Order: sequence, then C-alpha cells, then structure tokens
Amino acid sequence: MSERKQWVNSFSWNTLTVVLQVLIQLVYTAIMARWIAPADFAMMGVVLSMMGFAEIFSQVGIGPAIIQRKEVGQHHINGAFWTAVALGASFTLLFVALAPWLGAIYQMPKLTVITQVVCTSFFISALGVVPRSFMMRKMAFQTFFKASMVSIVGGNLVVGLLLAYWGWGVWAYVWALFAQNALMTLAYWWYMPIQVGWVGMKRGTRELLHYGVGSTLFNALNYAATKVDVSLVPLGLGPQQWLSAGWYERSAYVVSLPITIMAKLSDNVLFSGMSKMQDELPRLRRLVVLTTHVLGLVIVPSSVWVIFHAEWIMTVYLGPQYAGSGTILQFLFIAVIFRTLNRVSDALLRAVNGTFQASWIKLIYVAMMALGTWWALPFGVQYVGLAIAMSTAIHFLMGAWMGQRMIQGSMWEVLQVTRYAWTLGAVVAIEQLSLKFIFPESPGLSALLGLLIFVLTMLGIAIKRTSWLGDSTINPIQFLPERIKAKFKVN
Repeated sequence: MSERKQWVNSFSWNTLTVVLQVLIQLVYTAIMARWIAPADFAMMGVVLSMMGFAEIFSQVGIGPAIIQRKEVGQHHINGAFWTAVALGASFTLLFVALAPWLGAIYQMPKLTVITQVVCTSFFISALGVVPRSFMMRKMAFQTFFKASMVSIVGGNLVVGLLLAYWGWGVWAYVWALFAQNALMTLAYWWYMPIQVGWVGMKRGTRELLHYGVGSTLFNALNYAATKVDVSLVPLGLGPQQWLSAGWYERSAYVVSLPITIMAKLSDNVLFSGMSKMQDELPRLRRLVVLTTHVLGLVIVPSSVWVIFHAEWIMTVYLGPQYAGSGTILQFLFIAVIFRTLNRVSDALLRAVNGTFQASWIKLIYVAMMALGTWWALPFGVQYVGLAIAMSTAIHFLMGAWMGQRMIQGSMWEVLQVTRYAWTLGAVVAIEQLSLKFIFPESPGLSALLGLLIFVLTMLGIAIKRTSWLGDSTINPIQFLPERIKAKFKVN
C-alpha cells in the first residue's frame, strides 16, 4: 500500500471509529442525564478528572514512546509491558488509600467508594498499553475500530443503560466505566496479540523512558489545563451550589465531544504519521499548514452555530433541569475552536521529541486556567467559561509559535491559513443572527432552520465557491476520490 493510500485508509477508519463513538456517547449521555442527578455528574466529573490526570503518570509515556520510536525491539516490548503493569498496580493501590481523604475534602462520603472502584482503571488500562501502542504504530485503525466498538457498546449501552434503568443511579455510570475499560483491554489483546517476556526488560525500559518522561510531563500539564476548571468549580462553590457545578460539568462534557472527535482524528493519525516523517522538515511544515486549515474549516463554522443556539441545545439534549446553562456552553465553545486548532501543534511537538521544550508553555496554560477559574467563580460559573476561552486562545498562539520554531517554519503562515475558516464563520454568524431576529420566540425553529441553512451554505460553497476553501495547494477537495472530485472545480 502506498503512503498516501495508507494515510487515507487510516484516516477513514479512524474517522468512522470516532464518529460512531461520539454518536453512541450522545445517545448514552442524553439518556443517563435523565436518570442521574446533575450533582452526581459533578461528583463523577471530579473523580474522572483526577483519574485521567493520574493515569498519565501511571504509564510514564511508555505507549507514546513505542509509537514515536523509529525501531522497536523485543526488549522494548518487555520493558514497556512490565513497567506499565507495575505502575498501574501502584497507582491503583495509591488511590484506594487516598479515597477517604478525597471524600472528606469534597464533603461527599460517596466519593470515597466511587474513587476506589474507578481507580482500578489504572491497572486494567496498563495491561493494554503495549497492544494499543502497536495498533497506533502500525496505523491499524481498522483493528482499533473493532476494539473500540466492543468496549463502548458492551460498557455503555449494555452495562451502563441496564443498570441505570434498574435504578442504580451514579453506580450505573461507575460500573459502565469499569466494564468499558475491561472490555477494551481484552479486545486489544484479542486483535493485536503481542509476545511478552523478561529478556532485556531493564534496557528496554531505560531506552523508552527518556522520551516517555518528556511525553508524560507534556501530556500531564495539557490534561491538567483542560480539567482544572471542572475540578475547581465544585470545590469553589461548595456542596450547597452543586447544581451550578453540575451545569458546568455537563457543559464541559458537551464541549469535550467535538474536542474528542478532533483530538482522536488528529492525534492518532497525525502523531503516528508525523513520527514517521520526523526528519523530513519540509513535509512536516506542509502537513501542519494543511491540517490546521482543514480543522479550521470544520470547527469554526460549526462552533458558531452551536454558540448561537447553546441554550436550546442544552435543554433539548440534557433536559429542562439544565435550562440556564446555555451561556456557559457559549463561552466554552469559543475555547473549542482554539483547542481544536492547537491539536496540530501538540501532535507535532510530540512527534519531533519537543515535549520537554514545550512543557513550559503547558505550565503557563495550567496557571492561566486555574487562576482564571478561581478569579471568575465569584461572578458566576458562566464567567469561568469566558476565562477558559481567553486562556485557550493565548495557549494556541504559544503552541503555534513553539511548533513552527521546532521545524523551522513560519507561525504567520499557520495563522494566515485560518482566514478561510474565519470567513466561513462570519457567514454562518450572519445567517444565525438573522434567524434569531426573525424567530425571537421560537428557539427550536431558529436552531433547526439555522442548521439546515448552515449545511446548505457549506455544500454550496464546496460546489460553487471552492476558492473559499483555499487555493489548489490546500483545498481539501483535492483529497476526495477522483470520481467525486470531478464534480467540483478547484481554483
């Protein structure tokens, strides 16, 4: 298979995986939001934020090191597996011991037992690090699709919904996560069996750790920045205001869906692909510009539609108990734009082993997010969203600067190529504003008509005004199959 066909095939399967995962999650969350109280979601948000952050350290970047390394021997496999398992077990025991302390801090006794169950994910996930990493390294995204579907269908749709229907409340969410992790690890080994031994384990671990430690620091700071608001909001508001905390947590979750889509589409394929061409700087520079452009064309106009209809989206999707949370979603979706565009720089910095150099940017990002959240809380949770949006925009600029510096490129070229996305966003904003003016008392009608007009506008531009999508060197239509591309005219 040619390199271009491998990229297209990988991207296609990865796209299918992500789209189906998100669609299933949309249905799952909409149902669970009606069976589980907002305060329980706020509590789960705290648990999952801490677990996700600690899980990065529990594997010390072993997985990314396997993907990024040019050559991987059996001693690397042995070292990666046993190191990941030892760390996973250690972190599970650590959080079992810390759980009562966490429950006392948040004044939620139930948090103790939930943490002790959820923290088993450290050990379960550690068992699957090596086969998952080889799937990513080989860009075997068709296999990854199968493993993902087994876990999400079995964990969420079977275990989660059945237990929620039977009245288990927040425990339905907890056991669904446990089942999803267990099924995912089993599926990894079923579809990508790897031979593991003891020979050369110490040497393999040592050779992986240099990149792994840098990757861990980079990812930990990045994760902390994206979760610090969800962790600080309930702590700052206290138990008496956990309804507002639940609003914020669910708004942050809705925001995480497009970020997850873009992250998985960009990180899995981009990181693997960029790692293969890490010494070919001209190709890397072109890839960065192209992917920034394509991601911008997708996320900017889509986010504009969401921003104009945020209140309606929250109440229809999650139920009437979330009426009033739309303003939070509006501000957070501004942040979605910059978080998505920054995915390219993140993948690039990891691929060219620039994680240590870029970690100071992530440290500044964490500080901005934490200080912004704490400063905005007294004014209301909606202003936390505004602080997050401002911090994320600054972070995008810093990441673009560092990424271009690493590959001797031009930051201005990266910023300039986003003008096409902002133009499309302005067109969509005018359309949505007009509809809000025409149907001020019918938010549902305005939103649905707005969505229809948005889709028709994008199709019209793709067919009749392709120059709005960039010149022939960056226009995404050029990557369509020939039989489809023939219907378009790329200037």
